[in-house]
Amino acid sequence: MLKKFNLGLVALLLGFGLVFTQSAFTTRFSTFWAYQPDGDNDPTDYQKYEHTSTPSELCAPGDYPCVIEVPNGVNTPEALETFLDGKDTEDILALSSGRTPEQ
Repeated sequence: MLKKFNLGLVALLLGFGLVFTQSAFTTRFSTFWAYQPDGDNDPTDYQKYEHTSTPSELCAPGDYPCVIEVPNGVNTPEALETFLDGKDTEDILALSSGRTPEQ
């Protein structure tokens, strides 16, 4: 009986160890780009975004993204252009998900 208990305990510890090692070393960093609306309000235009690591301005409500969150490697206008390529307005609004810079 004690042997079965020990085997179960070892299996449980191995399971937790596996979960820890698989999730502990993954990077989950992201960066932010603030949308700067103008006359045509085209959120697919990468030139309308300003890179910001800590957004702090309030956003005006509208049908455009306030701040989009993208992977950390997307930190230049060229990288943002590549990242946004093929995305439509709905895809970009999903990246914003109603987020204001303070969130």
